[in-house]
Amino acid sequence: MNIEIAHPADLDRVEALVSWLKRPHLDRVTITMPGLDATESDRAARTIRHLFNDCGCAWGASALVVAVAGAVLARPGGVAALATAALACLAAAVAGKLLGLAWSRQRLLARLRALRTAA
Repeated sequence: MNIEIAHPADLDRVEALVSWLKRPHLDRVTITMPGLDATESDRAARTIRHLFNDCGCAWGASALVVAVAGAVLARPGGVAALATAALACLAAAVAGKLLGLAWSRQRLLARLRALRTAA
């Protein structure tokens, strides 16, 4: 999907696409709003594209690494303790992914608001 932002009304249309779990994948973002120089427009377009396409996996992977490290350091013994540690690692990964999605959504909305005030 390609998005072009040329007027404040386009920002309303883009903001409507910003969901928590069902953001569309963007191939290209073009910003041609008056009041923005080419460098600022390119930087904003790259940031918006990156945040739209963010899946939260980096946060999920980080949470999983921390949880696995904690489980290894705790040295769970027995099958029940190992199963609990595995479930805790899975829960940490899912929670990290969801937090990453929430964080990128907030950053995306803030960037769109900043564009609105800049133009």
